[in-house]
Amino acid sequence: MAIDVTRYVCAQHQADSNFEFYGFQVADELNYGPGSIYPVLRRLVRAGWLLSREEQDTEPREKGRPPRTYYRVNPDNLGAIRQRVAELDARERSSRRTPVPVARPATDTGVDLGGAGR
Repeated sequence: MAIDVTRYVCAQHQADSNFEFYGFQVADELNYGPGSIYPVLRRLVRAGWLLSREEQDTEPREKGRPPRTYYRVNPDNLGAIRQRVAELDARERSSRRTPVPVARPATDTGVDLGGAGR
């Protein structure tokens, strides 16, 4: 899931370098529960890959919701983020290689083991 979030953030940043988002927005876009997205976002902030800011205006109170935390890519670490995504993508591709078929013993040997069909 962390790689999905990171891919999403990179793609959005590539389209708009000023792109800001909030956790529920990512959860909705990626079809994950918000409870699983926020720990990933917090780890990315601690790693320095994302910057965060709290919503400051009065809109949340007027709408009866808590203030949002907005995130965006830390431009100083964009190269490291892209490199890590590329590494994980390569690892994922190599793990999806077609498995070699395993020879299985025949189930019908033609030998009557007794009792069958009597």
